[in-house]
Amino acid sequence: MGMKKSLVIARTCLILSCIIIFGSSCAVFNRNNTPLIVGVEKHLVPEKPVPKIIAAPFYISVGLLAGLLDLFIVHPIMRIPNAYRDTVSILWTPRPENRYVTRMAFLPFSILLTPVVFSGDLLFRSAFDVNGNVDRARIEEEPAKQVKPIQQALAENDRAAILKWLASYSYIEPELSQSIIDAYPEDAEIRRLALQKLVGPLNDKTLPKFEDSLVGYLNKDQQTDRILLGVFRRLHSKKASEAILRLVRTKQVSKENAKDYILTILYIGNEKDIQFIIDQLSVVSESKKP
Repeated sequence: MGMKKSLVIARTCLILSCIIIFGSSCAVFNRNNTPLIVGVEKHLVPEKPVPKIIAAPFYISVGLLAGLLDLFIVHPIMRIPNAYRDTVSILWTPRPENRYVTRMAFLPFSILLTPVVFSGDLLFRSAFDVNGNVDRARIEEEPAKQVKPIQQALAENDRAAILKWLASYSYIEPELSQSIIDAYPEDAEIRRLALQKLVGPLNDKTLPKFEDSLVGYLNKDQQTDRILLGVFRRLHSKKASEAILRLVRTKQVSKENAKDYILTILYIGNEKDIQFIIDQLSVVSESKKP
């Protein structure tokens, strides 16, 4: 009997402890999270005792309604910027260790998990007064102060800021990407990231504007070549095919890149270019025969 009584007391203490712990962090107990209740208290509750007692039924009823609106509507709306920021940070902020291909592989998962993470974060922040539930205006102002515009970073020669922009999912005009490449012609990392930004939105109408400069970046390094050959094949660039054939004819291409160059010519080249490649392959094949 004494053992059962001890268990009941212990269980009761545990429940009370949980109520105290979780209740103390409940969002409703922070006045910053209940603007309507604060408004009722400020404007509807009389300061003098007698009027305060007389008006009690009115302001208590209004206060209860205000509390419900704060709890289920106003406070969750106030926490939307926090939930949005957390979702972007968790799912959509590129990590330096993750390269372009890795980010693209996880893109479908980021899309699928976005509503789940956003809803869960919003529900948690709406229920509990967690760190970060600060003034909404401050939340909206901070990102603008923290992120340096790409044009400013380029003007100030801020390489770290430029890399951050190029590695993000933010859209950059192709002309601006071209300006970044021109400013850092020997920086392989910036060139590769800027080229990815540049070629992504190109189509048959916009390619001619950048075609000459893109052809000029051929044979720089293997990663750059893969980006360029991809867009040349996608848009069937005849000018690129001619430039690639010149590099193959003059044997300026490494063995590692030669296969990709030849496949590109076979894919987008004219009949004469393709015949040249076939003849060369035949010669090589004949020379290997015993």
